[in-house]
Amino acid sequence: MPVRMRYPGSLPDLSRLSQAPLLHEWLLEPDDRSADGAVLTGVVTGHPCYPDGARVTTGTVQMIEDTPAGPYGGWAWSYAMGLIRLGRCIDLPYSRNIPL
Repeated sequence: MPVRMRYPGSLPDLSRLSQAPLLHEWLLEPDDRSADGAVLTGVVTGHPCYPDGARVTTGTVQMIEDTPAGPYGGWAWSYAMGLIRLGRCIDLPYSRNIPL
C-alpha cells in the first residue's frame, strides 16, 4: 500500500526506522478528540516515555504506510509520537478504510 498522508509533504527520515518504537496489536481509528483525522491505538515497546507493554493512543496520524504483503511491518508518523514502527494490525481491512 502506498503512503497515505493527511497533508501533502515530505516523508520523515526513515533511516532511523529500526530504532523507532514498535506498536503491536494496532488499529487505526477515527480521532474522537477532533473533528477529523485518525489515531493509532496499540501496545508499545521501545518508547522512552512509556513502559513496554503500555496501551497507548497516538496523536493525529499524519502519514502511514503498511506493507502490502500483509499485516506485519510498515510505519506511521504523528506529531505526538514521531516515527513509529508498526507490528501486527488487529484489523487491517478496517484500518485501511479509515481516512487520515
